[in-house]
Amino acid sequence: MPYSAKITPDERFVWIVIALVCLAALVVLSLLVRNGYLSHVDQAVLGGFHRAKTPALDHFFSAVTWLGSLWVLLPLYLVLVITLSSRHPGLERILGVGFFGAVITTYVIKFLMERKRPHFYPTINELPLDPAFPSAHTTQIIAFCLLLWIVFYNGPSLFGLVLSALLAAVSVSVVLSRMYLQVHYPTDVTAGALIALMWSSIAVLAARTGGSG
Repeated sequence: MPYSAKITPDERFVWIVIALVCLAALVVLSLLVRNGYLSHVDQAVLGGFHRAKTPALDHFFSAVTWLGSLWVLLPLYLVLVITLSSRHPGLERILGVGFFGAVITTYVIKFLMERKRPHFYPTINELPLDPAFPSAHTTQIIAFCLLLWIVFYNGPSLFGLVLSALLAAVSVSVVLSRMYLQVHYPTDVTAGALIALMWSSIAVLAARTGGSG
């Protein structure tokens, strides 16, 4: 079913359930993090990344992590909207709702939680100045890639396979980079992923309500 087609009641129910489950999981995770219940998990996972350090991985993750930055994604968003909106009606709406909704939600929660950055192991680069929870890079890259997949995936085909593999590889690489670089806890990136999935679901509901079909 094209992403711009009018949504069916069954599809609406599925997307609403996904959004609500992600919201509930995010609330529970936030409470657990605020009360320090998952600190041992965070430390154990970051310890594994610290032990896996190599010069080659240092360079790779230091470079790939920028793909989740707004300095990269905002210009890419503008290019896609300007060049492809005429051929893909609704592209601007679904990307705008999903991506910017996810970004705004992430930064609101960041400054509500005010979680300090990891301190268990030395960082490879300088620590960012903003709070840690949730990971904005994670939210941004997963939301952006997932929304692109929703818009452009055309079913089982060579193009669909390449697109899926490429977007998944980029997303996973950026997410791993945040922990490898010791700038985010695993609970930070988990929260970012939940926000991205929640807002992608909301974007589908928004884009396909009243669409042509």
